[in-house]
Amino acid sequence: MVRLMGIVEPQRQIMRNICPDFREMEPHGVENYCCGGGSGFAIMQSMNFPDWRSAVSGRLKLKQILEVFQSVISPETKKYVCAPCSNCKGQIRDLFAYYNVFERCNIFYGGLVELIVNAMVDIKKPFIEWEWH
Repeated sequence: MVRLMGIVEPQRQIMRNICPDFREMEPHGVENYCCGGGSGFAIMQSMNFPDWRSAVSGRLKLKQILEVFQSVISPETKKYVCAPCSNCKGQIRDLFAYYNVFERCNIFYGGLVELIVNAMVDIKKPFIEWEWH
């Protein structure tokens, strides 16, 4: 949506309205870095591909994530990365596991839909589980 069609603002407007401390990565929008799992890379599991994705193709995205949370990087503060697609979520999950990001920094990942459901007032308990799976 963002890179190919330039649709940047609608999803960010939603996040600004439901996230009390929305942080934009730099660069962002159409200039944002790929997660390293695009074009199906995130689902390739043969040979050493998962290690290559984590050590090579995803490192720039992980650096970008850690930089945006630098002022609250300690594990005492819960943080959430909103990933735009299922490939991104899979890649971020693998990056976080490879580099122990959850344990070190208490950063979770998910999508915009999870944030919207979590913000609904009629659900009895929060939808987002703040634990590593």
